[in-house]
Amino acid sequence: MDKLVAMRSEIDVIDKQLISFLGQRFQITERIGLYKADNALPASDENRELGQFFEYRKLALQHDISEELVADIFKRVIEEVILRHKQLIN
Repeated sequence: MDKLVAMRSEIDVIDKQLISFLGQRFQITERIGLYKADNALPASDENRELGQFFEYRKLALQHDISEELVADIFKRVIEEVILRHKQLIN
């Protein structure tokens, strides 16, 4: 049972890191949104998104993670970013 507790503790540390990284990512995308608003740029960039999803899928394969899972996670993250960019632009 101690082994299980230890492994779960490792997961807890990683989960905290993931959330911290997401926070950092959203801080940067907030700056991008402000830049877009100041420069009359659109909230989304379809070409960039397509390129990113291509990279996400490659990384998923490299790390033996479901491509669909990774795509779903980043789809949600990007949707949130675009929503915030639209708020900043309007």
